[in-house]
Amino acid sequence: MGRPRGGLRRSGGADGCITASRCAVGGTGYREPAIVSGRVLQGGAIVVRPILATLVLHGLLIWALLANWQWLENNTRTVKPRVTPPAVQATLVDASTLKPKAEKKPAWKPTKKPDWKPIKKSEWKPTPKIEKKAQRKPVTKVKRKAAPKPKPKPKPKMTVEELAAQAKADLNQMLSEEEAALQTLGANQRSISYQAMIQQAITRNWSRPPSARNGMETVLVLQLVPTGEIVNVSVVKSSGDPAFDRSAVNAVKKAGRFEQLQNLPVSVFERDFRRLRILFKPEDLRY
Repeated sequence: MGRPRGGLRRSGGADGCITASRCAVGGTGYREPAIVSGRVLQGGAIVVRPILATLVLHGLLIWALLANWQWLENNTRTVKPRVTPPAVQATLVDASTLKPKAEKKPAWKPTKKPDWKPIKKSEWKPTPKIEKKAQRKPVTKVKRKAAPKPKPKPKPKMTVEELAAQAKADLNQMLSEEEAALQTLGANQRSISYQAMIQQAITRNWSRPPSARNGMETVLVLQLVPTGEIVNVSVVKSSGDPAFDRSAVNAVKKAGRFEQLQNLPVSVFERDFRRLRILFKPEDLRY
């Protein structure tokens, strides 16, 4: 029995698929493969159900995942994370700005009061007294008493004649002392006058050289004998001008001898005229 060409029909299969058949165009006896009840029929070959294929595919996928997971677990190395130390940032701080930390004061603890117990009279013993060492007494210096001065012996009483002789002797001593003083005074006066006389005599015999100038000074020392004769003349200070010094020496030599010195006492002569100093200064010169 033949089927109409190009017609469609619904099969009564459970999966609700549509089967169709079409005749080949331009030929007889040609028929396209048809899908009947969810099976593919091609040349009478293989029939596969879609549900079974789906289960097989899922099973293969699960097996591949499990095999891959086991391989990754065996070949994966555990890598420890590298710990990097935190960076330290340091800044300079002025020491004067830092405030010293306040020291913590130790907490005050009340001191325990000692357990005081009264001592019984029977247990109390008096402390022995310490004997004080004998203190050394300061040594007092004994002042030596001065030996008593011997009392002057009373002078024997003089007679009237003895008293008169004593008074006369005292008077004579006073007179002699006064006379000696007068003689000394007179001798001093004569000495002064004799010195002036010697100066005048030498000045009269002094002829000043032309080189003499104000400010020049020559000091001579004369040695004399009691007869008034000059025995030596020496220059003790020079004026710096030899002609001026020679003129002074020649003036002394021209004066020669001073006979008035013979009237002086020996003591006065030895004191004032044994060595006589004379200063020569041309103060009267005017240039």
